[in-house]
Amino acid sequence: MPYITERLSSLRQEIADLRNLNARFTEKGNHNAVDQTALELRTVRLREIKQELSKILNRPDDPKVWWERSRRPQQPA
Repeated sequence: MPYITERLSSLRQEIADLRNLNARFTEKGNHNAVDQTALELRTVRLREIKQELSKILNRPDDPKVWWERSRRPQQPA
């Protein structure tokens, strides 16, 4: 459990940093290629964080359940 708390805290800080950088980007009028690339990289990272948070939410508390679920073939939806 401490790992999850630490990880969530770390992700929260990273999200805040990315938002601040995006706010500065928006305030800046002229955007060159480097600025655009940096914005795209931040956007990709925010998506990755969202996916990681989704995985954390979907993981059962009992590791045995998670392990059994990962070993079983996935059922078609």
